[in-house]
Amino acid sequence: MKLELILEQTQVNLSLLNDGKIIASEIFSYYHDLDDKLITRLDRLLKRNKIDVSSLKSYKILGGLGSEATSHKIAEAFIAGLKV
Repeated sequence: MKLELILEQTQVNLSLLNDGKIIASEIFSYYHDLDDKLITRLDRLLKRNKIDVSSLKSYKILGGLGSEATSHKIAEAFIAGLKV
């Protein structure tokens, strides 16, 4: 299973994919609370679909923000935390 984050300036599309097909997805806005929203929204998606976090095998960050953007760095740290 793959976790895909599409980051835009004030919005995130968080998707769970299996064999290239979207199983669950959630779009949400953020301001200065991206870290909190990533955690709570992923938790909600996993619970709703009865998926364990250990099922996530790959991760992808996409979107119009560059890798130097603070939001992108927060998303990278979030994913690094999931890998532990």
